[in-house]
Amino acid sequence: NMSIKPKTKLHAILIQREMSQEELRRIIFERSGKTIGSDRISRIVNGQLTNYYTDTARLIANALSVSMEDILEDDLTNV
Repeated sequence: NMSIKPKTKLHAILIQREMSQEELRRIIFERSGKTIGSDRISRIVNGQLTNYYTDTARLIANALSVSMEDILEDDLTNV
């Protein structure tokens, strides 16, 4: 449903792939054995949490088979 305005690059990817945050968490766990809390994923997807660890970004990027640049917001360098 493209009528939803993506809040972040990561959100846009999830919308594009029609993937839920829960599916993303499951793939992260399947690929890495690591669990990211659903509240944490939600805050990252919605742009409420921007200064999170590189490890977390890498887990998310690997789960989606994209680069970290594809999910990290461009304006992070300005904070």
